[in-house]
Amino acid sequence: MKVKVLWGFEGDPDKVKVNNGRVSAGEVIDLDDEEYAHRLIGKGLAALDDGTAPKASKQSKPNETK
Repeated sequence: MKVKVLWGFEGDPDKVKVNNGRVSAGEVIDLDDEEYAHRLIGKGLAALDDGTAPKASKQSKPNETK
């Protein structure tokens, strides 16, 4: 499960697959343990990363109201 780290933290080195366990904000990490990933998401430290770009909003025409 891929998650994007929102806040830097020190985690379990075996689970986050980093030598010292420190993960910086902005990194995308692939976690095998889904329970650990959901725990990080629940604490607000990470968000689910689906790999897609945000959807663009539709531009309004001059005769449409916004």
